[in-house]
Amino acid sequence: MAKTFTASLAGLCDQAKGNMRHIMRESVQDVLEAAQTPQPKAAIRGGPPEQGKIPVDTSELINSLTVDGAQGADAYVVKIAGMELGDVMEFAWTADHAARIEYGFVGTDSLGREYEQEGAHFVGANAARFSEFVEKRAAEVKK
Repeated sequence: MAKTFTASLAGLCDQAKGNMRHIMRESVQDVLEAAQTPQPKAAIRGGPPEQGKIPVDTSELINSLTVDGAQGADAYVVKIAGMELGDVMEFAWTADHAARIEYGFVGTDSLGREYEQEGAHFVGANAARFSEFVEKRAAEVKK
């Protein structure tokens, strides 16, 4: 039996919403996975940080990721799986030195140590790639 125009249109709308939800979830996950991509220890100790990668020396920073109350290196996985279109998800790296690693720091800290540290921009560099991730995921859906 042939579908009515209304039923066909409703089916297309449901499919489009499903595709949009998939693209949104995968793109947000791409940003967080990229931000959580570790920079090798050798690079950390040998020079400036690799832009867009999280420096991992003791794992304190990478494990400090908090997503809507859940904490841990992969805390985002379950939270993203439950996201719906229009939801807002808050994430943060809560280690004391997270901002210094992200933005860099030049000067003397509260313990009198001198720093001239370039920022790794592991959050900002990857958040700026969100549109790239969306385009990539949308192209996958078109196939």
